[in-house]
Amino acid sequence: MTFNTCTSVKRFKSVDYKGDDNSLADVELFNARISAEPADIREKNLWTLSANAQSHLVQILDRRYPNNEQFMGAMAGNFGTNNAPQLNLTRKDLRMVFTLSKNRDYSHLEEASGRFSPADRIEYLKLSLEIPEDYKLRFYEWNRYITEYGEIDIADVSFSRNLDLSLDGSPAGADMASEASLGRNEKQVLSKRFLKLNGYISDQRLVIEAEGNREVDLTGNVIADVSLLFDGFPEIVMIPVFALSEDGSRELSALNFVDLVVPAMSDAPDTIHADLVLEYIYRHVASGWNTFAEWDDRVEYYQGKVRKEVPLFLKKDFLPRLFCIGTEQGGKEALKLRTSPEKEYLLQFMDHQDARSFLEWLRNPLRRPADPVLIGGNKLLYKGVPICPEEVLENQLKVLPVY
Repeated sequence: MTFNTCTSVKRFKSVDYKGDDNSLADVELFNARISAEPADIREKNLWTLSANAQSHLVQILDRRYPNNEQFMGAMAGNFGTNNAPQLNLTRKDLRMVFTLSKNRDYSHLEEASGRFSPADRIEYLKLSLEIPEDYKLRFYEWNRYITEYGEIDIADVSFSRNLDLSLDGSPAGADMASEASLGRNEKQVLSKRFLKLNGYISDQRLVIEAEGNREVDLTGNVIADVSLLFDGFPEIVMIPVFALSEDGSRELSALNFVDLVVPAMSDAPDTIHADLVLEYIYRHVASGWNTFAEWDDRVEYYQGKVRKEVPLFLKKDFLPRLFCIGTEQGGKEALKLRTSPEKEYLLQFMDHQDARSFLEWLRNPLRRPADPVLIGGNKLLYKGVPICPEEVLENQLKVLPVY
């Protein structure tokens, strides 16, 4: 007598492909966030100052700390940090959170024509995001791709089956009565990754592919971190350098010019949109969904596609944080610096504190209020004409964002 048994770890009992259905799953761009401009943090201490500044600092600390230990402690300390500006602001990091969901229609749960059961899952998906070429924006590189799945044992099955046999009879006058018992124990452990991941990136398009394994539904959140790169446009910013005068006030010793490359976004819309496409394979369990095991499932496969336009980020989120000095009364007017009869530059700063310090220097009551402001022989202009300190106060000039 021969007994045949089968394994309990199977993918399905039967399978059938049923066609297209675009209503079984959906995708949304739940969140998208642009990072701020990176900056190199540099500590400021006695050894990072110029020789002249070191001499002034030693004299100030000597007057402030007569005690030798306090003086040495102050000499060895740091005096804050300085953010070194980046010269190219056309690259930024973008974090996107996609939410994948399926249509849970419990009202048709018992219907033969229904396409939902509690055991259904999205078994494969291909997610693509494409940005229009006229934005002058492109994907630069992958940074990170995160899902909520990992790698664990996906099948640890203890399986027992007992078969009892009983024979009773007296063939040919012989007495035959016997009992037999056959037992089988099976324990299977199948280790496999939850997801098979794949993805690629081009200038205008990024693609993410995911394929789930046994009992893994691909619904949930997917996080993609990428770097974006805009076409560049040259700008000039000013970095003021101050020194302490004999009376303790701050005097402008230099106004350094720094060349920057900023995003060329003059033609970009206020909201940057992208085309989001989800292609998926949906595994519907027509019967057998009342057990957790999948080997007894009668499976029906559907494929679908969802396409939509999504807002990616706002134009203002990508623009650099530059600051100027001016007023918004009757239209925005800002200070400019004339370096020659043919050249004028907007007086703009990368740091809000630099702009504030420069404005405080302009407002200093010790300055000659009626004399035009000259910086290294260059004229400071407001509305095309030279400006003096008293006009800075009269026009109520303040620090404003450039963009």
